[in-house]
Amino acid sequence: MFWNTGVTRTNTNKLLLFCGIMLSALLLPSLEIRPSLPRVRLDDALIFGAFAVNLLLRIARRFRNYSFDYDSNHEGEKRSLRAVNQVFLLFLASIVISNLYAVVFLGGSFGIRDFMEGVTLLKYYLIITLAFSLDVQGAEWDVLRFTFLVGLGVILLLSWGQFLNLANVNEWLTPFFAQSHLDNLVNANPPRVLGTFDNPNVMGITSVLMMSLFVTWFYFRKNDRIQSVILFLAVALTLKLTFMTISRTALLATATVLVFLSIWATLKFNWKKGILLKILVLLLLTLTLFFTSPRDFVSRMNEATDLEKSTSAQGHLMRAGDAFGFIAQSPILGWGTAKDTMTTLVDNEYVLVTRRYGVIGLAMYLWLFIRPVKAALRRIRSFNFYGFEPGIREDKTLLAIAFVASTLAIFVYNITAGAFYNLQLMTLVALFMGIIYRTEGERD
Repeated sequence: MFWNTGVTRTNTNKLLLFCGIMLSALLLPSLEIRPSLPRVRLDDALIFGAFAVNLLLRIARRFRNYSFDYDSNHEGEKRSLRAVNQVFLLFLASIVISNLYAVVFLGGSFGIRDFMEGVTLLKYYLIITLAFSLDVQGAEWDVLRFTFLVGLGVILLLSWGQFLNLANVNEWLTPFFAQSHLDNLVNANPPRVLGTFDNPNVMGITSVLMMSLFVTWFYFRKNDRIQSVILFLAVALTLKLTFMTISRTALLATATVLVFLSIWATLKFNWKKGILLKILVLLLLTLTLFFTSPRDFVSRMNEATDLEKSTSAQGHLMRAGDAFGFIAQSPILGWGTAKDTMTTLVDNEYVLVTRRYGVIGLAMYLWLFIRPVKAALRRIRSFNFYGFEPGIREDKTLLAIAFVASTLAIFVYNITAGAFYNLQLMTLVALFMGIIYRTEGERD
């Protein structure tokens, strides 16, 4: 497998690259090199840089007639690679066919910006394959967990700083992340925090994904009293962070995750009193955070329920409305990427993908997310929750449960926004996907 060569030959180097990409996606915005050039993300530079170096080393070794094994020695990696290759080749094929059809039969266009769709797809493919090439055992798991918690700690610190405007942080640091959303922070009452992201809604769904991990550990892991308290506090912090973003879509995703995991835990453990008590505690926590939020927060929530007066909902429907007209004209193959001639501001990723690549492309797009869910469920079914010993097998199985819940959150989020076309958010999701593919390929 490609990542088992060159600078990523060793598991340690893969781990360092993985952690670098994760911290970049968690903490850094895109960077401007020159005003005339597109903004660049550090995680893009890391993944494509490592890819380029490995490719050059491979070419150099072939030129010098050195034999070099680029294939994986692990059957689990081969199975994961076959699954990922199938998913991405099908999605890429639907994109290519849609663009060809649009150019030849619909008089559409295809330019450099449209070509970047393939580059985006390549980035996610490289990240996923890097993640499942990483052999995660006890030591690696500890490093990944520590890196994730460090990133979460920085996000929480900055978010509370934005919320309270500590040390006037919204004047000198927040603009580094999102100049366009300063009014939502400085002038709003209450302020909408965005943490280390460029939009409060993206920060909101990211905090939901983090919360999914903690709720899973809280429900399904055998914790002692201190661990349960720590996990409860972690759920409270991430849940409060979601409330601070005042993202209504993220709050709907939060409700989806909490209900889904609560039902799953109840059925999995046969209505045990301990699980029911945990569910009650989280319900009281959610209600407490909701009803103790500022009055303007509650007003914004109530405004979303009245579609006739909700400017936000009307705006979403208006932006998606034009796309439906194009979908009706070419529902099967769509109109191609067409970034130069058609707007990308649709506010619904399912509608955007269907307008571009038709229902066939939409099916391939959904399969990109659903296929690792299938892998996660296979891992979960093979695990005995009653006869297990705590350890790396338990950690990986709990990660699979959290991934299923996180995918539901992403599906909710994509109704009014989009994960696939947000390079910062989707990088984190792709890392998550890669680990899940790895757990499917492993045989315990």
